[in-house]
Amino acid sequence: MRRYLQVLAAMALFVCSAAVSAAQHSPPPKDELVVAKQAAPASSTNGFAGAETCALCHTAESNKFSSNPHAKLALMHGGKGVTCEGCHGPGQAHVEAGGDKAKIFSFLTATPRQVDARCLSCHLGTHANFDRSAHALAGVSCAVCHSSHNPQTELHLLKVEEPKLCYTCHTDVKASFSQPFHHKVNEGVMACSDCHNPHGTLQDKLLNTAADQTAICTKCHADTLGPFVYEHPPVKVEGCTSCHFPHGSQNPRLLTRNNVNSLCLQCHTASMNFTTPGTPSFHNQANQYQACTTCHTQIHGSNANSYYFK
Repeated sequence: MRRYLQVLAAMALFVCSAAVSAAQHSPPPKDELVVAKQAAPASSTNGFAGAETCALCHTAESNKFSSNPHAKLALMHGGKGVTCEGCHGPGQAHVEAGGDKAKIFSFLTATPRQVDARCLSCHLGTHANFDRSAHALAGVSCAVCHSSHNPQTELHLLKVEEPKLCYTCHTDVKASFSQPFHHKVNEGVMACSDCHNPHGTLQDKLLNTAADQTAICTKCHADTLGPFVYEHPPVKVEGCTSCHFPHGSQNPRLLTRNNVNSLCLQCHTASMNFTTPGTPSFHNQANQYQACTTCHTQIHGSNANSYYFK
């Protein structure tokens, strides 16, 4: 009898163990699966959906992106370079929310500071001065001038080619280039960016500098570069714009005055009539004699004469 009871107890223990084991390995109810999926930690992709997923909805942008300079970077480092999410951030939440725009970074709705921070995360090395530039301080973000998806120029991905892009804001400068004498910007011989760096420099007016860190004007006007034995002080102290309009003028030399005599007399006289004792009669500009530069030919500086004679 005792042996019989021991067998029954062993059978009962076996049945209970089997039931517990089956309960542990059986699938949970469907509702529990949904809750588990929502509470599951982020996958190994860290919330990234992948460029292939982006292309399912953003077909036009995806097709154009293949010819974009950024796309070349996507092929580097084993295809882990710049893709859609390199600029817009992880898109898995955006996809799972049915395309909710609040779930992904949008350059259209972001503030200028946020846009600049995204671009400078890669381009800071070449645009280190942008944060202190006049454009950044005025709230002109990268996306105002550049377009990654619909550029009109392959170089620099500009929304509109120069100088039209610059003229959208700098309307006063556009008028200067309509003067009778001007630098050939409208004609396509020069570009605004030849003289200015829109991303910022340490110079006023976002000016570039020549190779020797002098005024950018000397890049083309090398004859005025110097150094000279006898320097003309305004050139070194005030720069080229003390005498010249850089964009356009009614004077063939782009002078700030209609004629050279009026310009010189701003500094070189105590009175407009040159009545100072000892002044030669031929310096009387009131009678409109020949221009100062007829004799003082080396007006930017001379290596031979302190009066800038030839």
